[in-house]
Amino acid sequence: MKQPTNQLSEVLYLLLQGKQTTLDLVKFGILNPSARISNLRAKGVEILCHKIDHVNKFSRKINYGMFTVLNRKDARLIYNKIN
Repeated sequence: MKQPTNQLSEVLYLLLQGKQTTLDLVKFGILNPSARISNLRAKGVEILCHKIDHVNKFSRKINYGMFTVLNRKDARLIYNKIN
């Protein structure tokens, strides 16, 4: 696969490498991962979000998403179209 040329293709590229959390995507420079995930879903990529519970530094319960691509073969075809 060619290197990603935009944020949307970069998110899909990372998801095709393996599971990614919201924080993982932010660390790669994707500042609004939820929007990019929504864009990918609108293009037909099946993405599963598993919520992970966590307690933050203020002792509040929060959760964040861990994303996984379900249809890897179809996702690769979509990746080639959007890249």
